[in-house]
Amino acid sequence: MGMKRHWLIMGLAALLALAPLARAESTVPTGDNIRVVTLSCTGDVLIGASESIRKKGAGTYSYDTYIDTYGYAYPFAGLYDMFSRDDITFVNLENVLADEIKGGFSKSRLVFRGPTDYAKILTAGSVEVANLANNHTENYGVEGMQQTVAALEAEGIGYSGTTFGLNQYCIREVDGLKIGFVGLYPRYNAQDRKKNQAQAQACFEACREEGCQVIVASIHCGGEYQKKHADMQEKYEKLCKSFGAHLVIGNHPHVPQGIHVADGVTCLYSLGNFTFGGNTGVDETLSVIQSYVAQFDLYFDGDTYLGHQLTIWPIHISGTSPANNYQPVLVSGEDAEKVMKLIQNDCGRLKLNPYVDGQGAVQDFVPWQ
Repeated sequence: MGMKRHWLIMGLAALLALAPLARAESTVPTGDNIRVVTLSCTGDVLIGASESIRKKGAGTYSYDTYIDTYGYAYPFAGLYDMFSRDDITFVNLENVLADEIKGGFSKSRLVFRGPTDYAKILTAGSVEVANLANNHTENYGVEGMQQTVAALEAEGIGYSGTTFGLNQYCIREVDGLKIGFVGLYPRYNAQDRKKNQAQAQACFEACREEGCQVIVASIHCGGEYQKKHADMQEKYEKLCKSFGAHLVIGNHPHVPQGIHVADGVTCLYSLGNFTFGGNTGVDETLSVIQSYVAQFDLYFDGDTYLGHQLTIWPIHISGTSPANNYQPVLVSGEDAEKVMKLIQNDCGRLKLNPYVDGQGAVQDFVPWQ
């Protein structure tokens, strides 16, 4: 199995002691031809700050100050050991990467930007693919989008998303197996929504035409800070499945929500946040510290996709609280159980397998139908 490049940084001792990617061997396919691709998915990643924080001169507690002090590798250091050992790490990038903006920006206080060199944070964190289909991609207009794309390309990071004139899918190849990524951000204008969905469907078709065995859809919708998923999330889950998605990864609510499994497809309605510069925990409340990383083992018999197995890794989005230090960490014991409870409370009749220290919460194998 192809493994990713390694950066010489130190993770937490607990992560270094992490057991090899845990699998319930009795339930997964076995045999000489079986191959496994490991995909890690995080919640919202915001590597930057709002203009309001910059104007205040937020001093020691802003995201920018932490990067200036500790370097590009700092935000992902707590999970680096996990991400460097998987095959693909996929994040939802919820800010613009841009330097000087000549055209101005949205007047909302919720506009988020990091300089273009912050793309190196993703590289140092062993991230391969970023979803750009979300409500903050437009914060700095077309110029902001163009600088973001250029910054990602300069670091060799793939990106996907049908939003704001961007109609981009991404394909990552691991030992000859192709994994496609498509992103959708629901539009509220009926004409724009119809166009957006048609663009997304074309991206799915292109992934299939280029030989993708698995297609991962990212949807950015739902109610912010709502513990239960909304009807729109179910609607877009079904839409992505109809287009041919094998996995559906949800973001935007900023809190962990439930999981739905049907027809061989797992949908995560919301993973919560990851490293997130939008809330400092000082001048803006760090509303929810609980989150999780979803790690999928994708099983293949030769080149044929057989199904997947999910492991839930509970995390806190900051190693400190209430102030945000912007460095997510794995949690265990009671802290991990609290994360699992948040997810379970929105799972309907699906009963999640329990969390086990050192192994995560390993779920049942889901065969592709």
